[in-house]
Amino acid sequence: MNSMVGIIVPNKETNDRVLRILKDEILKNNLIVSMLTEDDVVLQAKALIKRGASAIIARGGTYLDIMRANLPVPVIELAFLAQDILYSINKANRAGKDIAVVVQERIIFEPEMWRNLFDVDIQVYRYSKIENIDNVLKILIESNEDRLVIGGALTYSKAIRAGMQSLNIENSDETIIRTYKQAQEILNQIYDNTRHSQMLSTVLNNVNEGILVISNDGIIEHFNNKLVKFFNKLDSSFVNKKIGDVLPVVSSALGDFTKAQTTNKIIRSGKLVLNVNTVPIQVGGELMGIVCTIQDLTEIQKLEESLRRKLNPKGLSSKYTFDNIFTKNRKMNEVIERAKKYSKADSTILIYGESGTGKEIFAQSIHSNSGRRDAPFVAVNCGALNKNLIESELFGYVEGAFTGAVKGGKQGLFEMAHKGTIFLDEINSLPIEVQSSFLRVIEEKEVMRVGSDYVIPLDVRIIVASNENLIQLVEQGDFRRDLFYRLNVLEIKIPPLKDRKDDIVPLFRMFLKEFGAEQLDVSDELNKRLSSYSWKGNIRELKNVAERYALLGEQMSFEFLVSGQSDSVIITDDYKIDLKDLNRKVEELVIESLEVKGLSKNEISNILGISRTALWKKTNTKP
Repeated sequence: MNSMVGIIVPNKETNDRVLRILKDEILKNNLIVSMLTEDDVVLQAKALIKRGASAIIARGGTYLDIMRANLPVPVIELAFLAQDILYSINKANRAGKDIAVVVQERIIFEPEMWRNLFDVDIQVYRYSKIENIDNVLKILIESNEDRLVIGGALTYSKAIRAGMQSLNIENSDETIIRTYKQAQEILNQIYDNTRHSQMLSTVLNNVNEGILVISNDGIIEHFNNKLVKFFNKLDSSFVNKKIGDVLPVVSSALGDFTKAQTTNKIIRSGKLVLNVNTVPIQVGGELMGIVCTIQDLTEIQKLEESLRRKLNPKGLSSKYTFDNIFTKNRKMNEVIERAKKYSKADSTILIYGESGTGKEIFAQSIHSNSGRRDAPFVAVNCGALNKNLIESELFGYVEGAFTGAVKGGKQGLFEMAHKGTIFLDEINSLPIEVQSSFLRVIEEKEVMRVGSDYVIPLDVRIIVASNENLIQLVEQGDFRRDLFYRLNVLEIKIPPLKDRKDDIVPLFRMFLKEFGAEQLDVSDELNKRLSSYSWKGNIRELKNVAERYALLGEQMSFEFLVSGQSDSVIITDDYKIDLKDLNRKVEELVIESLEVKGLSKNEISNILGISRTALWKKTNTKP
């Protein structure tokens, strides 16, 4: 803060007094002293400002002249107090002459109160401008009254030059100190006001909303920089003008704002879509005007998108591209080329394929090859979701939606995929009661969290996969027909490994290399066994066999490739256990025991945490 004050003193006596009583302030560079010269006092004041003065103290006519110059700093008057004038009168009284007090008309001094204290006659002569001092002295000379003239520095010097006896009015130490403190207080107030104004201006010009302040009679009083971006023709000349004359589109949205608060009014300015709200300014219950906030809806959407990305967990991205899909098979290459074409569209894709054929790799490759590649890729296995929690997982929930809901609620998987792709594997396992909600998300492009009444808009590309024929599930009543046709826009069928026999051995060698065992021999006999095996687990099963071979080497037996046993069989030298068969037996026993107890299909599927479709399969595929 610059607190330097410049003072123009009328004479050497006042100069010496200021140097004495304000010595410390001068040493601190808080005060510059300049003695009045015969030159232009305004130029003298400007010279002080150039030296760093933020305020000017001057006296009498000097003060008036500087005030009229409208300088960019405050000007404070070193006024004559009654005690200063009385001190000079008392000093002049020793000469035994009548006294003429010549002062500026603003100075309050009534001689009638003091005449009884002195033995001389006292008359007061006032002037409004410095130029009038000569006229006052002329009147005194022409009156032939032999009076001693008391006045300020200019009055004193002019009276002396006119041959009149004169005495200069001196300010007391107290008056000088008080005036200097007053100047510092003014500078402190200016600094505080400037600081608050700059803080307010910084805040207003850096918010993401346009701010418009309007008086209660519709006059524009202030606006921020953001508003200029919304209305290109807006400039400082719009201040103090009627809003209806310069911003009619805003005026129309506000209507009679003195009667009703404006909420979420949508207007257009060029290509921008703006949202307008108002807040009343009231003082003592009286409406003084309004603060109008204007938001760019496009920017809000971009901010929401950025926020969603920041809030999303890490790892929601695709790892694979079409380059990661190895094949020499003609049919498989045709499928890849079709998927590449599909990736350029935003339509829903339905991928058919047996377990282990690489449905998710295809989904990730489609995402990586699309314009959404930099946005999230969210993969969901519908068959692994708990039936009772599937809606809250897919669509999210608000705080208190159900027992155990985390504080603050939770984003759903669809929200996490905003602007990106969501891949729903085993869509055939989606419970029938959830399918209607899923259909609405697809059709409306919006989601509502469990327990909420707020709709969240979505921009999501949907890819689903099934290892069963969905149309058969539709005929059985386990899959909604309208949902099926909504999903089956673009269809991809991944051939099983048994139909890609020319890929089996090359893939096997590739996996061996991946496991660091490319030196292992792949004999003609092994090639024949690999190529003739059914590979029910498809590429996943082939990779498992390659990993096992990489670990066991020549000690590994490949007899299971002839017998047709799957890789779910644990083989040792003495025994083998079919894990799938064991799990199936356990499930059958549990289901039978629950049926014996008289539980319905719905109750059994709830207990097991599976869909009715999955339960139907387990109970109708017994050997």
